[in-house]
Amino acid sequence: YLKRHHSSLFQPPLPLHKLHSIQRLGFGTNNKIFVEFDAPWWDADCDVIQLVWEDEDALVDQVPDVQRSWIKKLFGFTVVQPTERYGHLVCGWIAGHESEHMETLSEHEVMHAVTQLIRRFTGNPSIIPRRILRSQWFHDPWTNGSYSHLATGCSEQDLKNMMEPLPLNESKARPLQVLFAGEATHLCYFSTVHGALLTGWREADRLISHYSSSNPSACPTSKL
Repeated sequence: YLKRHHSSLFQPPLPLHKLHSIQRLGFGTNNKIFVEFDAPWWDADCDVIQLVWEDEDALVDQVPDVQRSWIKKLFGFTVVQPTERYGHLVCGWIAGHESEHMETLSEHEVMHAVTQLIRRFTGNPSIIPRRILRSQWFHDPWTNGSYSHLATGCSEQDLKNMMEPLPLNESKARPLQVLFAGEATHLCYFSTVHGALLTGWREADRLISHYSSSNPSACPTSKL
């Protein structure tokens, strides 16, 4: 969201070093496709199902014909456990431009493609999914993708720039204005949910410290 809207979101604009870090940081789309079955077609002790294509001449980052071959980017399934709680459920993983294309398809089209994929790899033409549920992170207007990654040319300093509050050195003349949280602002746990959670706590603590120092009488007294 920052990559797409920073120029209209902030007035005055963000400092150049923060803007450059936002531009350098990688960001993409990794979607999940949950597929439910009436009965399992995998072994009882199976945790992960990997799909390997033998008809590829070379490994490429982008499939030339995304509309026809997007399903090949679904590289495998995770078996969701325990069965007693979730039933016979697998989670498929798909990333990149093919993942973005998948979001534009109807649920029926996605189910058909996944069904044909599973039948092809298992050799069992009778497999019929009960239903599917997929994420659509790229077309969500508040995310425009799923999570960040360290792209070529990006460094640890960019993550430090991302997490800086504005202004960095606050004072009475320049009080705290904007705080930045989210997985892309954690030095170790970027690209993760727990990174997002930890940075939320970090900025909440920053707010508590800010308002406690500016108005000590307003700070509630702990009863612990």
